[in-house]
Amino acid sequence: MFGNESVKGFSHIVKWFLQEQYGIKDLGITPNAYLKTRYKSMQETGLEAELYFLNHYKNIKIFSCGHLKDMRLFGDGYDFYIQTNKQAFLVEVKGIREKQGTLRLTQKEYEQAQTYSHDYALVVVLNLSEKPHLLSIANPLKHLEFKACERKQKSILEYHLIGQIK
Repeated sequence: MFGNESVKGFSHIVKWFLQEQYGIKDLGITPNAYLKTRYKSMQETGLEAELYFLNHYKNIKIFSCGHLKDMRLFGDGYDFYIQTNKQAFLVEVKGIREKQGTLRLTQKEYEQAQTYSHDYALVVVLNLSEKPHLLSIANPLKHLEFKACERKQKSILEYHLIGQIK
């Protein structure tokens, strides 16, 4: 979800989000410019949707008696693992600020949705800006149509040290 971000870096992003959105103080970080801009827009929406889901997933009938495990740091193509009495679910959470909108799946998310089709659920938190509500879609590739869009990575200019530090 956060690319090559380390666990420590990810924890700083979560702490910063909690400070910004919920006014929680004394989390032991001072946000820097990098932290404030790197994930500001899309990642902020995603994290907000995940936090909303964490607080409300029991309102979804199929998850109501389930036990949730947070899998976000593993980068396995889903955010949460929910074990119910009848079934285990791999749950990917997406957020949309408006009452309707579009979303995208990463290649890993799409592959997991294919492989575990009957155990994979997409939960979309709609209307995040006003009054959020959860839309749960079991086996999303059966019910939604996606098209592949290849994105080219920007080339990155690096500056390498000439010689060695002694």
